[in-house]
Amino acid sequence: MKKLTILIAALALVCFSVPAMAVDWNFYGNARVATFYESRDFGDGLNAAGTDDEDQDLQWDLQGNSRIGATIKAENVNARFEFGVTESDVTSRRIFGVWNFGAGKLKVGKDYTPITTFVSGQVFNGDDGLLDTGNIYGRRKAQIGFEFGRFQVALINPSSGFIRGLSTTATTIITVPGVAGQPDIDIPTAVATETNGDIDEILPKLEARFGMGFDTWNFNVFGGAQYFSIEDVESLEDPGSTDDLDVTSWCIGGDAGVNFAAFYIKAGLSYGQNIGDAGWSGDGPYDSYQGGFAMWDGDDDTNETYTFQGLLVAGYKMSDMLSFEAGGGYRHDRTDEGIDRDTKPWSVYLQSSIQMAPGVFVIPEVGYYDLDNAPNDDEAGSVFYIGGKWQINF
Repeated sequence: MKKLTILIAALALVCFSVPAMAVDWNFYGNARVATFYESRDFGDGLNAAGTDDEDQDLQWDLQGNSRIGATIKAENVNARFEFGVTESDVTSRRIFGVWNFGAGKLKVGKDYTPITTFVSGQVFNGDDGLLDTGNIYGRRKAQIGFEFGRFQVALINPSSGFIRGLSTTATTIITVPGVAGQPDIDIPTAVATETNGDIDEILPKLEARFGMGFDTWNFNVFGGAQYFSIEDVESLEDPGSTDDLDVTSWCIGGDAGVNFAAFYIKAGLSYGQNIGDAGWSGDGPYDSYQGGFAMWDGDDDTNETYTFQGLLVAGYKMSDMLSFEAGGGYRHDRTDEGIDRDTKPWSVYLQSSIQMAPGVFVIPEVGYYDLDNAPNDDEAGSVFYIGGKWQINF
């Protein structure tokens, strides 16, 4: 925290040392604490300790998206920086500048990418917003972006990595001495070796978005594409021979919202190929959600994974102090040939937002996740939670 204070002071000193440029600084922040009871049914699996197929837990945590930041305006340049604050660390969330050059705007830095839209107000799991089941997520990434009216396009730091199944294993034998004159026991143990292949990134990730907003309704349409290759992958079917693998990801989708006096309805749909490899999946804490990755076929090709997502949210604002929202999301990950993955998790929630004073909120929420099945077809179980988020803006 001391380093953060020094950084802010240094930025302010630089700003105020240039009297010829009128600079407007506006600092902001908020603190968020999650207070939830969570009950997990592991289905055919076990908890992390390997002792039971059920687990109950209490969450009483400072959320990682608690933040402090500032917006800066200086003639035709706007900027923002924002740091996330946890109980033990400070991390960068956003830092970017925007230059208005008349015909459009240029953005340079780290910010939400164009396909990112927050449709749901779900607060469980660090303001999850159905990003695990229903809502595609572009994340905050380094980018060079352009905006021309209602159209946005960005060249983004790619999110590449080894695809599912692309590793080799070797089997070693551990010999355990026998007891009381009994013969020795040979136990085979799988030991991971070096990962197969070499990742080459030659193109940035591309995302684009077009949207319009009116008094009673709004909509957005978006799409994205990413490509990287993995060179010199050694075949398991023909040991000694190598090939290069192409890993291509793409997505399309849209969302819309309508207001009827105090009521509102929002919805979103998306479809894509290998969205996990492009970093377009949410950070769900449950294995069932970590889909959307291409699968190596063991030789010279990949089996693609296709992901469909949808969500629907409805709410009612009773007053400035009290509102209600309910929502649900669905996700289907399916890999070519029906191998590796065919999962259909879904989730629902109900909440109220209570404003106890300006900038002071408590949001009680209850929800349920059906995790469907794991990649090996074992039943993945379910999650029930109840509790709330407490937040003060300053």
